[in-house]
Amino acid sequence: MNAEGSSPTRPGLLVLAYLALLGFLALAVSRDREVRWHARNGLALFGAFVAVGAVATLVGVLVPSLSCLYAVAMAIVSFLYVSIAVLAIVKALGGQRLMIPWISTYASRRSAAD
Repeated sequence: MNAEGSSPTRPGLLVLAYLALLGFLALAVSRDREVRWHARNGLALFGAFVAVGAVATLVGVLVPSLSCLYAVAMAIVSFLYVSIAVLAIVKALGGQRLMIPWISTYASRRSAAD
């Protein structure tokens, strides 16, 4: 523990929490409630990204006339995912939480169970 009472690895774990599947590592390693909340939030955000990608892929496959929009849709969704993840990392390192509608609700419910 350092002078503030937090682990010196805490900032690294907060960054890992929002890097796609590396959030599982932060969730497994840390016992800090705040780091675990951010890991759940990051994993839920990544899960939403994967779900949107899967739906876009299905639409592109099942409706050939819309398949040309697949690349555009995935580029927009990927840009949004990266932007939200970077914003969430910045807020986490500042000691705050980024509340993402519908997604952060899951992280908050699971944190209450800890």
